[in-house]
Amino acid sequence: MQAETQTIVVISKDPAVSALVASVAQFQPGTGVRKCASALGEINGTALQLAEENDLIIFRADGEPGRDAAAVREILRHTGGAARILALADASMPLADLRLLTEAGVREVLPDSASADELSAAIRACLKHEEPQPAAGARSSREGMVVAVSQSCGGAGATTLAVNLADCLTRRRGLRRQEAEFRVALLDLDIQFGTVASFLDLPPNRCLYELASEGFVPDSVFAEQSLSEAAPGLWVLASPAEIAPLHALKPEQVQALIAHLRLQFDFVVIGLPRALAEWLTPVLEASERLLMVTGSSVPAICQARRLLDFYAETSMSLQAEIVISRERKPLLAASHHKEAARLLQKPFKYWLPNDPSAAAAAADRGVPLSVAAGRSALAKAVRRLSQDLIETRNARAHAAQSQHGKAV
Repeated sequence: MQAETQTIVVISKDPAVSALVASVAQFQPGTGVRKCASALGEINGTALQLAEENDLIIFRADGEPGRDAAAVREILRHTGGAARILALADASMPLADLRLLTEAGVREVLPDSASADELSAAIRACLKHEEPQPAAGARSSREGMVVAVSQSCGGAGATTLAVNLADCLTRRRGLRRQEAEFRVALLDLDIQFGTVASFLDLPPNRCLYELASEGFVPDSVFAEQSLSEAAPGLWVLASPAEIAPLHALKPEQVQALIAHLRLQFDFVVIGLPRALAEWLTPVLEASERLLMVTGSSVPAICQARRLLDFYAETSMSLQAEIVISRERKPLLAASHHKEAARLLQKPFKYWLPNDPSAAAAAADRGVPLSVAAGRSALAKAVRRLSQDLIETRNARAHAAQSQHGKAV
């Protein structure tokens, strides 16, 4: 019977907002809509009364987030935290302002350009007293596998591997490959010279710059709203266009960001800078695999050795794998390959053949290899690597389920 008495109040000076909510609410039987042509921070005691009389408050953030946040806190204080509040905001609102609203107690902040389906899903979640899901198919119990991609020297092909590995890990199927089996986040932590965005024809993303410059610890809302969908199942947090010092990011910020992404995605692929920073520690500690992309030349192998030594000191449990770039795997290892493997104390497990035409076709079009040159030797090599990681993740999940069954 509760569904027959649910009411929503829309607080906005824009009649189009009220009309949109009313049109969405009509598809939810028994849900009524009341309209209040005002701003949330202007109605004072009226807002408290509306919070008591209605099941959900939806307001339009009108450019004064501090004032709106204060009103939200007062409403929640007056109702003992029982009020359910949803906000609509301009899509260009700074993340710092969005955080003011969510920290004040707003359940969900949607862009005012949100579709009717998105608004309807958020309204249903709020009326059911549930937290809105970050995306369709996401599971709160998910703990994604973190894969870090590093490089021994510039031009080794680490970005090519990171982008195409993340794309392959989605394992898209179905008509026109629109159905992704796994959700994958690609995080470009080379905040000074990262090129993931250009590889996927995406604009630079200021979120990491804001994180570094403002110093706040990101929450799940920041992690979700910072990502751009590049393809079905593939979400990207690209590096900014602005140059920020590497040390501007703090370990606790990176640790929190990765933790939130692990709960939202099956895989988190992280592109690392070819530099050392304090915040690399939480990245390495969270990573189940580190892929060191390198050539087999003496300078490249020496630099890879130095980096691997640093990574090992930072995270004793880190499992690193060597990826030899721009070389096809030989039938018999050459003497210099054996010597290099001995120096690194690791076998050459993966090889990425030199395929400049395929790599150029993908980079020039701003699409993954699977789209530009899916049958190329390079694309096949990346798919084999991704399959190994998927099998590792599935084995881990199976083992965890078995342990849970025994405990029960």
